[in-house]
Amino acid sequence: MLKIKSNLSCVVVLAVIAGLFFIAGCGDSQEKQQMTAFIQEFGATVQEYTKAEDGQKAELETKLKSYETKWTQMKIDMGSEITPQVLDKLDAEYQKFAKEFKSLSGKS
Repeated sequence: MLKIKSNLSCVVVLAVIAGLFFIAGCGDSQEKQQMTAFIQEFGATVQEYTKAEDGQKAELETKLKSYETKWTQMKIDMGSEITPQVLDKLDAEYQKFAKEFKSLSGKS
């Protein structure tokens, strides 16, 4: 009976350790974190553009247009490192900010 408890304890300990490895490995990838940070920066710049004076808008518009090129390059470079579903979700979030910027820049 003592040997069965000892084996059972060993199995439980190994299962807990394996579970911790699975949980630790399920975090966001570095590429997803980089793309998410880029989208947040892009969104913050779009919000800054909405509140900017006319003199600042030209500078911010140039910056936002360079972000468009950078986003396209990031999708090409990092697209194979993340799942298509995650890439689609990130792209949709980016497009939301891009659409807002285009509607704002068309009005000014």
